[in-house]
Order: sequence, then C-alpha cells, then structure tokens
Amino acid sequence: MGWVLALFCWCSGAWLTPSRHLTVAGATGSLAYLRRAAADFEKTYPPNTVALSGGGSIAGLVEVSLGRVDIGISDVAPQRQWTRGVDLSSLALGRIPLLIIAHPGVGVSSLSTATIRALYSGQVTSWAQVGGRPDPVVVMTRPLSSGARQVLQAKLLGDRPMSPDAVVVLSNGAMLAAVQETPGAIGFVESGIVPSRVALMAVGVTQFHSQDGATWPYAVTPTAYWKKSSSVWVRLLAEFLATRPYRRAFGLYPRAS
Repeated sequence: MGWVLALFCWCSGAWLTPSRHLTVAGATGSLAYLRRAAADFEKTYPPNTVALSGGGSIAGLVEVSLGRVDIGISDVAPQRQWTRGVDLSSLALGRIPLLIIAHPGVGVSSLSTATIRALYSGQVTSWAQVGGRPDPVVVMTRPLSSGARQVLQAKLLGDRPMSPDAVVVLSNGAMLAAVQETPGAIGFVESGIVPSRVALMAVGVTQFHSQDGATWPYAVTPTAYWKKSSSVWVRLLAEFLATRPYRRAFGLYPRAS
C-alpha cells in the first residue's frame, strides 16, 4: 500500500503544476493596467493566481518589505523608514503623466507654477483671484502614502506646504470623480490620456497632449519591487508586468532615454 501512495505522489508532482497565489499591492494609478496584465499572466501560467490591491506607493513598499505581499508597486523610490533596510529588486513599468485638473466650471484653462503653489497652499481661496469665476477653491489631494502626491510636492509645490483644508481622496479614480462633481475643485491625476468631464490645466504655456506622454515633465514612474529572496515565479510576474506590449493603451509610456 505504501508504494502505491508513493507512486501516486510522484505522478502528481510530475504531471501537475502546483497552484501559486501571488499578491501585488501599492500605487493605484496603474491598477487598470495591472488588472489586465495579471489576468493575462494567469492565462499564460495556469493554475497561478494573482491578487491585486491598492493602498498607495508607500504602503506597497512597506507591505513587500514585511513579506505581506510578493510585489509592491510604488511611484517613489524606497526609503529606509519604509523598507527597514530590506534589499529589494525592481523593474519600472513605465511612466504616467501627472496632470493638474479642475472642475469644468472654474473658468480657467492654464495655471503658472506660482499659481498652482498658491492654490494648493491655500493662499488663493477664490478662482476669481486667478481670473476665473467667483467660486471658492476646493483643494483635493491624495494621502501621504501616494507617490503622485510626492511627485506633485517635489516638482510643482517645492517647499510650499499643502493646504491644511485640502480634501484627501484615496485613489486616482476617486480623485477624477470628485473633481468632476465638486464645483471649484482642483486636483491631480495620473493619466496618459486627456481625462473627460474635467478642465485639464496647462502648466504655464504648456498644454498636455496624449502624444507628449513620454516627455511630459510631470510624471510618476510606477515600479515593481520584490524581495531578492523571492521565488522565480515572483520575478517572472514582475517581468511580465513590466513588458506587456499594450502598456501604452493604459497610459504607461516608455521612459524617455
């Protein structure tokens, strides 16, 4: 009886591939692309499964460093306070333009960098102060864990602090919906296409067009991070996510050389 059981186990190992459940968490700006790529990975390498969740860039780095997920997606580079010094491998998925948007009724189509800083710091409280309609400015931002927020701070706001009255919106999609629905709102989204039903702000004299995605100066770079000690399947998933030919259709541009 023992040899029959042993033979059965050997045959099972030889002919059946064990199922692996892989987990990915972090930045939300590329979630639509990741859902498509994860589904294709499951079809290409059955019976593996991939679970996705958001939480923001810093959360992705924290979770992968603690071993709670296999891959963390982050728009910002790791820092020791998030990774606790854990050695991580990485692959960039591409770059996604960071766009300044506002409610379509604000009456303004372009903003200087100085005006963006004044709006986001709360110094300007009415759109009339910058040539728009007499509506109060409603500043919308993302959580501190958001890589998009950190890029906004570094590239546009500089040392100017965010308004203490800013409304925190949890995800990229939620930001777009909130700005569409809130009179006087200003916000920012990660998008490789011109978003609809909002006012897309030119920065200075430069207006974003979809074909400018690879060179637009304000962008996030979603990157897959995983522990160097991870299995070959984790590395394979990261490489799969970083190389799909349809990334451009989801607003992920190749990084400018």
